[in-house]
Amino acid sequence: MMRMVRGVLVAASFALLTACAVGPNYKRPAFDAAAAYKEQDGWKPSEPNDALDRGAWWEIYNDEVLNGLEKQITISNQNVLAAAASVEEARALVRQAQSSFWPQVSLNASRTRTVQGKSTTSTITDVGVSGNWEIDLWGRIRRQTESDRASLEASEATLAGARLAAQAELATDYFELRAQDQLQNILNDIVAAEPGI
Repeated sequence: MMRMVRGVLVAASFALLTACAVGPNYKRPAFDAAAAYKEQDGWKPSEPNDALDRGAWWEIYNDEVLNGLEKQITISNQNVLAAAASVEEARALVRQAQSSFWPQVSLNASRTRTVQGKSTTSTITDVGVSGNWEIDLWGRIRRQTESDRASLEASEATLAGARLAAQAELATDYFELRAQDQLQNILNDIVAAEPGI
């Protein structure tokens, strides 16, 4: 009878373990593109890569003042700094999720000294070790790690976008200022050329 109960418990435990699934891996849904477009000659599908570093694209203008200003974007623009902080936070979350795969061990120690009267003292030393290890049987830790990695990629794309937007805005403002300076020089030349003004 005892063997039968033990056998039923082992079979039930095995059935429970195999019945729990981690879940399917994410697969991008299929997308059917239209067969033809009016821009078909030379048309190429877009391949966005928001986290890709665009490099020093402003150097094509060969303007040393602009080059110096653009280099300050990363260290002084608050939007870029906030996006960079979000990337670091996302990296820390990935590391934290990955650390859950391993056992957690903590050591606690304390020492208490009590004085009872003039000559009687007692010292109590307490040392303890505790451990915890969550085995990722159901895939919760794996899925959390995957989610945190996806958030990290999104944060990196946001940082690249913020940096590129700040660089583009700076270049636009710089060239508008240069154009206004040239316009002011032209107006000054006109005023100097007209003796009655």
